Amino acid sequence: MKAYSIHSKQSLIRSEWSEVSIGVQNGKWCAMRDLNKHTCQMNTDSLWMSPGKVYVDLEFPLYKVDYLAPLVRRFIYRGCTCIVTQVPIYSKREMKETYFAYIDELEGIAIDYMVVPRIPLIQLDASVIRFFGLQKVPFIIVEVTHKEDLLSKSWQWIAQAQHPSFIPIVPVYQFDEDTVTYKDWLKIAKQFGVRTLPKPLDEKPLSIENLRVTGISPFKGEFIHLGDADYNLYSIQQTKEIEAPDQMFYHKAIPYVTVLRGHILRAKLELNDYSGCGTHRSISIPNHFMY
Repeated sequence: MKAYSIHSKQSLIRSEWSEVSIGVQNGKWCAMRDLNKHTCQMNTDSLWMSPGKVYVDLEFPLYKVDYLAPLVRRFIYRGCTCIVTQVPIYSKREMKETYFAYIDELEGIAIDYMVVPRIPLIQLDASVIRFFGLQKVPFIIVEVTHKEDLLSKSWQWIAQAQHPSFIPIVPVYQFDEDTVTYKDWLKIAKQFGVRTLPKPLDEKPLSIENLRVTGISPFKGEFIHLGDADYNLYSIQQTKEIEAPDQMFYHKAIPYVTVLRGHILRAKLELNDYSGCGTHRSISIPNHFMY
């Protein structure tokens, strides 16, 4: 793959506008000094740039559809270059088979993907945590059906089982969230030393805090040397009245161009999703960034 450099006067980094100069080589971000002095530079004067977005498929789960491509295109339209997709685990006996079968099912989709288990809280135990820690998944989603289940769980044993992988555990509520907030969960996690995510999961791209705690960053979601060269380019007109862009602005912004590991995935209305260049990814170091 041909190397090139990017100089963007307006890039969205950690919800702030910054100037970025960075190189792309072999599908990875690199320092400008690592490039040949004759390397071509991309002109981004009329565009602003952001890292490729990383979504969890909470709003539109891939496992619920028979045909993956249309739903994956919906994520690409938003600028997603890596999707964290849930696989429901209803039986610990079939846990391994279910997990590996779902990974095989996703082979050939257009964007990179990570698979995380979604398991009822009552099924969560040391064997589940150890297995998925070894698989280097970014986190475990637990379904909480009743408030009492969250309060009565033996979290001290769960915290012990998280060693040495430190795989985070994050709840999704199947009841009225007004009765238990995510802040309430964070208090429980702090009390028993349970590794979790600092921000709740929702329909928006994963926050920088969650990307770092899970170990998805530095390989996805940031402009970091040796990370994947995933990025989006947008019309600069969209930012004229934006002084303090938040995560919702980032979620709603629709890119003109989406690039995955240096490959153009989408350019305006043209979508190159037939080559199936997405690959299954795992985190190399669990909980790479501590918080």
